[in-house]
Amino acid sequence: MVIVWLLAAGCGGEQHSSPPVAVSGGWIHQDPSLPGEPIGSDGRVFTPAGSVTPMGAREVAAPSCVPVFTVELGDVDRHTAMGGSAPDTAMAFSPSGRHLAIGTFLGEVILVDAWTGATLARRRLAETMVKQVAWSSDGSTLYVGEQSPDGSLLALSIPTLEETWRVNLSDWVGDSPLPAGNLYGAYTLPAAYGLDVLADGSLLVVATHAWTIDSGERLNRSVVLKLGSDGRPLAQWPEQPADAVFFRTQLAGDVALIPVSRSSDGPHSGELPIGGALVFDLHRFEPTASIRPQPLEPWFTNTFLWEALDVRGDTVFLGLGDGRAGLWSLDGQPKTTLPSAGPIMAGETPVVASIGSGMLHGERAVYITSSTHIPFGAAAPELKPLAAHPNENTLISADASGRMTGSWSGPHRLQGLAMMPDGRHLVVGAGQREHDQRQDLFGALVFDLGPEDAPLDRPLLSRFCQTEGPVFFRAAATLDGRIAVTEHPYRHGEDPAFGDYRVTVFR
Repeated sequence: MVIVWLLAAGCGGEQHSSPPVAVSGGWIHQDPSLPGEPIGSDGRVFTPAGSVTPMGAREVAAPSCVPVFTVELGDVDRHTAMGGSAPDTAMAFSPSGRHLAIGTFLGEVILVDAWTGATLARRRLAETMVKQVAWSSDGSTLYVGEQSPDGSLLALSIPTLEETWRVNLSDWVGDSPLPAGNLYGAYTLPAAYGLDVLADGSLLVVATHAWTIDSGERLNRSVVLKLGSDGRPLAQWPEQPADAVFFRTQLAGDVALIPVSRSSDGPHSGELPIGGALVFDLHRFEPTASIRPQPLEPWFTNTFLWEALDVRGDTVFLGLGDGRAGLWSLDGQPKTTLPSAGPIMAGETPVVASIGSGMLHGERAVYITSSTHIPFGAAAPELKPLAAHPNENTLISADASGRMTGSWSGPHRLQGLAMMPDGRHLVVGAGQREHDQRQDLFGALVFDLGPEDAPLDRPLLSRFCQTEGPVFFRAAATLDGRIAVTEHPYRHGEDPAFGDYRVTVFR
């Protein structure tokens, strides 16, 4: 049983500079005589519940969410001032939870102590950005994927970040220079859009390159690779790079889901499920099925799948950019239609809320919807929606029958989700709202979904970890409850770059 404690002053004993603060699974205090893990750099200690009770602490109903430390990542004010989106940032805690690796938009890799925030190593790598970071199972090696002219994938030793090997993904998908004067030019460079460490220590890599050549023609090249822990190529699919964009991978045992898109010019062959997903067998190292959602006409002429996908057993979950969600079988056949945020009419104009992130939790699907927008194929899609979609900015839980089992919505702009290692708590980012300038809505919301075999009727908001700035859609978490989020500058009033680019770790 988890015990949490209220902020309280000590009574009848020594008074410490700060009373104990209740957090999930224990408390944070400044009594060095008590056992626990030193956190931050100001003398605080985290003591787990069930060992020693700090003086003055007493049980409360809900824990706090306390910032432990921050890591400054550099200056991206120019990118923000020019209207750039949230800077890409990759993070991963080591298997032991002792270290936190950060890959930045500015091309740096930073290794910090995940309890104190002390910088252990900091190294500039990429000409543009770091796209992926992943740990070996023993925590001795950090794998890093750049988005750069060569699209390098590196193995770095811990704790020095010294390079032990490097391969260039451009050898498979081609290279290209960084376009001059293009705010989003970095995204045209080759990169590892998926990077997973498999059970045998090998690496599953999705290499993707989508760029425009001098003649003005748009090209796509993607492959799926298996590399040994020493960087040696072990397998490749397809034999020649696909004319498509492979976004990422979602693993479950021997199966991987790979979302497929396309931005290249000219017609496609029809062999790949553009706007859908490949069901990929890791043993055979080839697809076994394709999931092909049909466009939702007349508002959409195609489909789009991003990070709302998951697989459990023989069930696949997909959430689409047109607001639809559903369950499919591993052979690509549709099973269940889930509650939608698809187009509805506001007067004579359709409005929609996309589904960009989602996953399976036991036999239920859990997914979030975006803010309201007008479909790009509709008349005047650049206009502000006349009315909000009733399912916008909502966390939805639905069962295998298609019934909505619960939902949560609030004033926050929901973006991205990450299941904590306990398999029960879900971290959802809160970014900047387009038409709401309140600054107390940024941070990470933590929801309790219940255990997979007995989920709660509806998602329960257990705590809110407030940040000073909006957060990037990817978070990281540890089994003991630490949460890492990336804050970034944003436009506020007449200030073109308000706030800081940094990682904040909460407990």
